Amino acid sequence: MRIKKVTTPFRWLLLFLPIALITFFLARPAPPPPEDPSLTRSTTPAKTPRNLADLALPPDWSELERFQRTISRETFLHRLQAIYTKDDSWKKWIIIDEEKKTASLGDFTLFFSDSDQNPPGAIFDWQTRSELSPHRSLPLAGLHIALDPGHIGGDFAALEDREYVWEDVIIREGTLTLRTAEVLAPMLRERGAKVTFVRSELSPVTEKRVSDFANPRLFYRTSEIRARAERINQSLRPDLVICLHFNGTASQIPESSQNFHILLNGTYTAGELAHEDERFQMLQRLLAGTIEEEIPLAREIADAFNKHSSLPPYLYSEESRTSQNIGDHPNLWARNLLANRLYQCPVIFMEPYIMNSHPFIARFREKPEKIFLEYARAVAEGLTRYYSRS
Repeated sequence: MRIKKVTTPFRWLLLFLPIALITFFLARPAPPPPEDPSLTRSTTPAKTPRNLADLALPPDWSELERFQRTISRETFLHRLQAIYTKDDSWKKWIIIDEEKKTASLGDFTLFFSDSDQNPPGAIFDWQTRSELSPHRSLPLAGLHIALDPGHIGGDFAALEDREYVWEDVIIREGTLTLRTAEVLAPMLRERGAKVTFVRSELSPVTEKRVSDFANPRLFYRTSEIRARAERINQSLRPDLVICLHFNGTASQIPESSQNFHILLNGTYTAGELAHEDERFQMLQRLLAGTIEEEIPLAREIADAFNKHSSLPPYLYSEESRTSQNIGDHPNLWARNLLANRLYQCPVIFMEPYIMNSHPFIARFREKPEKIFLEYARAVAEGLTRYYSRS
């Protein structure tokens, strides 16, 4: 096959094309050197991370707008100092302006009123005793009571560290509280109340499980209580919650005696106030006036329980930073617990008996139903007394 010769113009093009390309690339300006990252970084300061309690969400401070000019400075300070705190650590977060009649709460400013007004309530409108119909035929008619059996019980009891085993006796707090709720519920319904259960089985309310957390305590102490709070605040919306518990110590050696007390929300420590969500929730309860309903109700239940059980009051140490006696009653104590803080209505947190005590073990071995009946009758009688008064 004969190869055709390349003509002269094409020969010159093939000769000069590589030279032109080399010249073009050599003549290009060099790319600028990479910029110093310190010069291109934004000069806007980064936001300080919000200090929150475990598994908490940042609060919406605008929710406190409904409390503007509903509480006097005197009442605000009285509740703050007598119930919700035990020292002056609150002054780091709450600044009172006497001249302007305001309280600076960080990004939110609260305006005081000259005299106390009816507070608008919490997330939902729970009824006070005075708001129930005076013409009701039964003492608890029109009242919605949520029973919250403490802990989980069953196979979860050992994980919760709320299980005691002695020879033939196995005591699981979450199982006992659920049984107490089952005995108490019909008593309250007979008196006219609507009764709902926050937990009705020996299983968690939260959808999370132990494997979801590096620290198992976050499962049963935090995730579980937050799930119950969501159910109460978003779905059940009762007028009050009775948190049923049985007291007990960490000792594997049985105690010699028992006692009884009720816990209401209060006594926030400096470390707890440093958490934005806890500080917000404390103020929410303070401004809603929940404690004004809780204390007289707790007094009646405590008196009824003392009559039925004859248990002495539990006494916290005077040096305790996390508790204080309130309501002029030896059985009533203020402590900041996740349940009595998050539930947005009056909360009566019961702590009777000592499960790992000789007297309780003996009674439980003989006939546990007597304990549940005694517990339930005392609570039902206390509620009836309180809501029967005008």
